[in-house]
Amino acid sequence: MTAKQAETPRRRSRRPAARPQRRATTYRLHPHLQQGLALLGKVRKVSANQMVNEAVGEYLDARTAAVTADLEETLRRVRAYRETDPNFESAIAKFAESEARHGANDPVEGTEDHEARPAQRMVRQPIRG
Repeated sequence: MTAKQAETPRRRSRRPAARPQRRATTYRLHPHLQQGLALLGKVRKVSANQMVNEAVGEYLDARTAAVTADLEETLRRVRAYRETDPNFESAIAKFAESEARHGANDPVEGTEDHEARPAQRMVRQPIRG
C-alpha cells in the first residue's frame, strides 16, 4: 500500500447508517379524522404522517403500560396462589379423599381386563403363527 492510498479516506455508502427502513402502510381513517388531521397539520405546520406516528406511539405507550400492569397483577396472583400450597398437598388430599369416597362405586376399580380386543388379536395372530 502506498502513502497516497493510506491517506485517501474510504468512500461512504449513500445510505444513512443504522436507520430503520420505513414502509408505506395503508390504513383507512374515517373522513372526519382525515379532515381533522389536515386542519391540525396546517395549524401546527406538521405532516399528517408525523401526527399519526405520534398518536400511534402514544397509544402504544399507554396500552403497553396497561397490559404490563395487568400481567404483573396476574403474575402476583399466581405466585400468591402457589405460596398457599407449594407442594399441592391440599389438591392431593382432595383427590385422595374423593377417590376413597367414590371409589367403591367405580365399576372398573381394581379389576384387570385381559380379554384381547379385535385389533390386538389381529396383531398377535401373525406373531404367534
